[in-house]
Amino acid sequence: MRTSFACLFALASLSCTNTPSTAMCAAADVARCLATQQACSPTGAAATCERCENGQHASGHGLCEPIAGTALSHDFPDETIAAGGESLHNCRSWTLNNTEDLWVTAVELTQHESSHHSNWTYVPDTLYTGPDGIWPCADRSYDQLTAAVAGGVLYAQSTQAVHEVQAFPDGAAVRIPAHSRVISDIHLLNTTTTDVTGHVSMSLYTLPRAQVITPLTPFHITYQALQLPAHQRSRFETTCELATGFEHNTGTPIGMRLFYSLPHTHALGTRVFLEAVGGPLDGQSLLDVMGTPGEARGLAYANPVDLAGITSLHFGCEFENPTADVVHWGFGNQEMCEMLGFIESPVAFEGRVETTSTLGMDGTMPTFSGNCSVLFVALSSSM
Repeated sequence: MRTSFACLFALASLSCTNTPSTAMCAAADVARCLATQQACSPTGAAATCERCENGQHASGHGLCEPIAGTALSHDFPDETIAAGGESLHNCRSWTLNNTEDLWVTAVELTQHESSHHSNWTYVPDTLYTGPDGIWPCADRSYDQLTAAVAGGVLYAQSTQAVHEVQAFPDGAAVRIPAHSRVISDIHLLNTTTTDVTGHVSMSLYTLPRAQVITPLTPFHITYQALQLPAHQRSRFETTCELATGFEHNTGTPIGMRLFYSLPHTHALGTRVFLEAVGGPLDGQSLLDVMGTPGEARGLAYANPVDLAGITSLHFGCEFENPTADVVHWGFGNQEMCEMLGFIESPVAFEGRVETTSTLGMDGTMPTFSGNCSVLFVALSSSM
């Protein structure tokens, strides 16, 4: 992450200290720690990054601070994954039994079950009915996109993160309507030499309706047409044109603010970036995450970024493939290139790249590009 831009943000995080120092770190050290949702602790000549306790997150000041809101918590059942094993195609559910709308300003997830990644939606509790807990997704015909349209997107887990907080700035929240159920897919990946038994714990931090200033809606971009060359670095990038579809669906030019972003790759990912195109922010970096995954990477913007006037978002990922095989989009030893974000907007959108072509060379690194098709969805977030 570019330090000069990162210092504008506060990351919601689970990585911090139990008793953070009152001494201040340098801005560059704060930004470095916040890139993995950790607090900064000045220790002599060198600053260290440290994790926060449950119920806290790393603030833009580089300190652990309590997560705002009232916690509603749930433990899911234990699962066991064999040494070196991978588990797919199961889902988990939590029926909230909420008689009123919930305004969720933060989500905290802790997991010790070798969860590689999980995507969380909420739906009316009349959908995907059955006992809560863990069940085969196919038994209830669960589909993530269908669920997101029927209800909404709540949270996504960073790759292999064991402790993570998705915390929005003051007064911003996602609305979960009354009588809802939370559902996620389950993808376990045990890279150790011993069996692992554990479970997921989730807490939703809610605000009273009167304290909510900004209802949020999600966006998602995925580059599915990956074909990582063997024994090479490579970059895949796309430009998702938004201005036309936004105006067609809302009757107004683009007017939205960026509050949160979360990149997602697997073990070969070395960089994910998001940039504004057009308008006063043309060429501005909105996210630039370097390094391999394995830590909480969600980025909350302490000063939400006003995207009014942009025409598009430029998105991409870089990879290092040391194997002799071409790697494609998929699970296990395959790769992904995705971005989840939350915006203040009357519409949500999904950008998808399903075909790719060679773009050129950046030094010795081949680059690829593909057309981004965008679907806009109007989501109810009425106050």
